[in-house]
Amino acid sequence: MSNANPISHPGSNQDRLNLYIHQLHQRLRLGVSLRGVAILFATALITTVFLILILNRFAFPVRGLTGARSLLLIVIACAAGLALALPLMRLTRRRATVVAESAHPEFQQRLLTFDDREQKGDDPFLELLAADTLSVARDAQPENLLPNNKLYFLAGAGLACVAVLVWLVTAGPGYLGYGASLLWTGPKAQPLYDLKVTPGDVAVRRNADQLITAHLIGLKPEKVRLFARYKSSQGKAGWEPVAMQATDPSNFQFLFAGLPEDVE
Repeated sequence: MSNANPISHPGSNQDRLNLYIHQLHQRLRLGVSLRGVAILFATALITTVFLILILNRFAFPVRGLTGARSLLLIVIACAAGLALALPLMRLTRRRATVVAESAHPEFQQRLLTFDDREQKGDDPFLELLAADTLSVARDAQPENLLPNNKLYFLAGAGLACVAVLVWLVTAGPGYLGYGASLLWTGPKAQPLYDLKVTPGDVAVRRNADQLITAHLIGLKPEKVRLFARYKSSQGKAGWEPVAMQATDPSNFQFLFAGLPEDVE
């Protein structure tokens, strides 16, 4: 992550100082980019885990999944704009000289003065100012402004967040892996939580018995209730709850004895 030394670069003092400012600018842009990417992926990882914890409390409902995906996209877009796009837009050449002046007070506003005068046009003293500024720049290299170890740390942090997120989506354990895969790649063939009720829509003889069974996958509630509504009560009492009996932790049943009419 090092650049050629502009102080020893051939050419006029003005060209060499412009190269120095360009390297300062590029160094800062690299740091801002790596920091923004690290924040972006860290935000994606944290938001993913947060949404999984919420969705898991409600057994990953389909409607909730749609909203969670939308929220995840909004958060990632905001992080990309605030942590990456906006800082890069604000980091102009002028801003780079201000940062360098703040980090190295020995410049004594020479970089800013040089940048201002160069923008205004031909200045007979610009070459002398550039030579004077370069004498200070020898001890204020871009690598000193933003050390390599900080760049390596930012790059490593971003890669670590990406690695954890990919691992969660592809091979994460339990509901964390299931939820991450659900958010990023879509519904799975085998749901983590499910409720299978039998029979479905079935015809039975009047006054006959009908056993209703509920098989729970991934869920371990203390009790299960069945809601029934007889044809004659539609528009009146509505749905009536009845407790189902547990045959084991994953199976519950209820017997309709002597059904006199249609029931939902």
